[in-house]
Amino acid sequence: MKYKKVAEIRNIFLNYFKEKGHTVVPSSSLLPAGDPTLLFTTAGMVQFKPYFTGAVELPYTKATSAQKCLRTTDLENVGKTERHCTFFEMLGNFSFGDYFKEEAIEYSLDCSVNYLGFPKEKIWITVFENDDEAERIWISKGIPPERITRLGKKDNFWGPAGDSGACGPCSELYLDRGPEKGFPECGTKKECKPGCDCDRFLEFWNIVFNQFNQDTEGNLHPLKQTGIDTGSGLERVALLLQEVDSVYDTDELRGIISEVEKVSGKKYAEETKVPFRVITDHIRSVLFSVGDGIFPDRTGRGYVIRRLIRRAVLFARKLELREPFLHKLVAPVVSIYKERYPELENHAASVERTLLAEEELFLKTLEIGLEKIEALVAKTVASGSKTFSGKDSFLLYGTYGFPAEMTEEIVAEHGLSFDKEGFSEELEKDRQSSRETWKANRSALFTGTKVDKTEFLGYSRLEAEAPITFAFFENKSVDSLREGQSGVLTFRATPFYPEGGGQQGDTGFVKKGSSLFKVLDTQKENDVILHYGIVLNGSFTVGESAVLEVEKERREKLKSHHSGTHLLNGALRKILGTHVMQKGSVVSPDYLRFDFSHPSPMTGEEIRRIESWVNESIALSIPVETKVLPIEEAKKTGAVAAFDEKYGDSVRVLQMGDRSLEFCGGTHVGNTRDIGYFYIKKESSPGAGNRRVEAVAGPAVIETFQNRFAELTESVQNLNLKIKEDLGPESASLTIQTHVPGPEEIRSLFRAKGSDAVRELRELSEKLFFEIEETQSKFLKEKKNRESKDFENNPTVIQSVLANAESAGTTKVLKAIFDSKDAKALKGLSDSLKVREKDMVAVLASRNEEDASIIVTCSQNLAGKVVHCGDLVKFACELLEGKGGGKPDMAQGGGKNVSRLEEAVQVAVDRAKAALNGSKV
Repeated sequence: MKYKKVAEIRNIFLNYFKEKGHTVVPSSSLLPAGDPTLLFTTAGMVQFKPYFTGAVELPYTKATSAQKCLRTTDLENVGKTERHCTFFEMLGNFSFGDYFKEEAIEYSLDCSVNYLGFPKEKIWITVFENDDEAERIWISKGIPPERITRLGKKDNFWGPAGDSGACGPCSELYLDRGPEKGFPECGTKKECKPGCDCDRFLEFWNIVFNQFNQDTEGNLHPLKQTGIDTGSGLERVALLLQEVDSVYDTDELRGIISEVEKVSGKKYAEETKVPFRVITDHIRSVLFSVGDGIFPDRTGRGYVIRRLIRRAVLFARKLELREPFLHKLVAPVVSIYKERYPELENHAASVERTLLAEEELFLKTLEIGLEKIEALVAKTVASGSKTFSGKDSFLLYGTYGFPAEMTEEIVAEHGLSFDKEGFSEELEKDRQSSRETWKANRSALFTGTKVDKTEFLGYSRLEAEAPITFAFFENKSVDSLREGQSGVLTFRATPFYPEGGGQQGDTGFVKKGSSLFKVLDTQKENDVILHYGIVLNGSFTVGESAVLEVEKERREKLKSHHSGTHLLNGALRKILGTHVMQKGSVVSPDYLRFDFSHPSPMTGEEIRRIESWVNESIALSIPVETKVLPIEEAKKTGAVAAFDEKYGDSVRVLQMGDRSLEFCGGTHVGNTRDIGYFYIKKESSPGAGNRRVEAVAGPAVIETFQNRFAELTESVQNLNLKIKEDLGPESASLTIQTHVPGPEEIRSLFRAKGSDAVRELRELSEKLFFEIEETQSKFLKEKKNRESKDFENNPTVIQSVLANAESAGTTKVLKAIFDSKDAKALKGLSDSLKVREKDMVAVLASRNEEDASIIVTCSQNLAGKVVHCGDLVKFACELLEGKGGGKPDMAQGGGKNVSRLEEAVQVAVDRAKAALNGSKV
């Protein structure tokens, strides 16, 4: 086989299918569009899911792509095996009702042998256990039967990607790498062929014959059009064509390994290959993920990215890397991939900042955490237990920042299992508990003690050195706090902002030599700032000096949300009126909440105007200025004061041009442009006479819109598919054709338009929401009309009613009770009955859980002379505890007493028969 570089393989594949009439489609974002069930794009077909099901109009019927993918299902194997990666590129060709098995098999073999250069005589095939057709086609293409293996559903039935979507049986191409790659017993004690666990046969191409659509309940429904979905892992194909033993020895990944060698000063060798591979894989995953706007966080996608970063940092210890290093790899890795993915250069600086902040945060506790985990493992082993407790794993998670899965990997190396249930229980306890106990007792901490005021330094700096003035353990003053103790430290000065004015307190670390104190919360009692936390290492003694470091990224988010709150207050007073007064607020790193006096809910137009006013203020790049003034002088400025704040002799006045002027002691951005963007998520009422706004600022706005449009995309696709399934292909004009922007489009819009993008995206999301509601209504109406027509003219229904007719002289009296039919459908059925019977009276009824309806109709020659339908309905509806009436030949009514419907129908029938027989009724 001729050596081919990764870039060359990618181009050969895409150009081959381009020449076969396929549209070359760029890779979509790692953030899936329109599928909230998927954390990441995990396969090449993800962006094409709606094309397979027919949920959208097809822009083309066949496509090819090189899709960036992220999977973490086998994360613990990454670095330890030759082929596992979390990030990889998937080559694929796709057909949406265009071609099927014959052509897909032909393309795969032709491309593999005649373009990529695989030797045909070494290619083996697997097919689904009962797929005779696929086997026949492979044989016709020159693959002998003895090189075709049938495998079951576990191996040869693929999909869907996520909880629902297209799926079907598949056929795979394997390369025979020779007997030397097999187990010793292969070929002697057991037959070796694809499906064996050894490394002799390596899959390099998978063809999925999409025939079914799986719903969220797991049910399979035949697709209206069959499709082809293939996947050929680029790294794996390169491994085979470059004739190396590991994907990490292919040219692009080996290039990254060389950069890790430069940063670490170590050589890539057998004894160091695991950490080298972990770092190489994880830097790719993180680079592409953060580049697509997926940032490290405590939950969801962000949690996975944080875990990858911390796992890389952990394995770097084996290379004696103890300083931040991942951010140094960003530029060289971007240079490898920028030709294929030019957008990476645009995000490189952001990725570097993110990685550096994450590394610095984790490195502060990593060393101590590793020592702690070793001690906890030793304690577990000494106790005779084989399970590492959930309580201990939560301690490592909550205190030292070890993701639970990372702890699970570490303890597994010591032969211990992991108590997942116990960890979950501890996590839930932590969510439900709070630090209210010590907060409630904080006023008693200094009883009888003269305490100097803490100087706050945090407006201009996030790091400072200061002496410890007090230490508290279990609400009692102590000389020092020791390792493992949770308590409170106070200092002569601090950069940590204490909770106040709605802004949550800072978190971070206090260091003194090798001693480390993790600050979990910052509060204030009178003029003393209290640092609540836990000693991770060493001790902290009153009188000693220590270095205080605020968690920077968290503070930046707090500043954006606090400044956004001030602009929101200014907008409310400008647009709703100066009667608006603040009644409470919460400023967190993740969102802001603002309560204010106002007598009625805001209209949609008012919300849009207020939001636009704030974003205009951001776009104006207004400097944020502060002055400390005597209280009386401050009041003369006209600055707005919070209703529940207590102010001293001097106050801090914060001004944003002519947009906001308030008393405030909180931390803020230096310029309104630093807020980035502002979006109102919700408006509600916390109580009579007050309103509440919940909003986000900064990057959280982009994430909010990405999630919102993913939900809307799913709703549009599901509704369109339902319309086509229930109403047929001719209903295409009823489906929603409005384009829904994907994750990368949303980010591009913010890059191009800044805060103006908020208005556009809000308008589009609202338009889509109403379009979905309107289309849903039209669909249900049309479906009901069709069901009514089908019901009214259904020969089986008509025959059933006529078969049960009763006679009164020469007239037939018909009756029937149905479920969930409206009066229009019943009338339509009665008209069909009239066509078939010249002398008839029909009593037709329908019921559902809430009420019942009834209609009575008769032939024109009986109306008013013998039978009066309006009178018959009135009598029947009395039993239903409702009302009814109408003309002599047609009347209708209903009531809530569904249980008496049969009785009501019979009353109408009996009275009609009596009238027809000449009796008085």
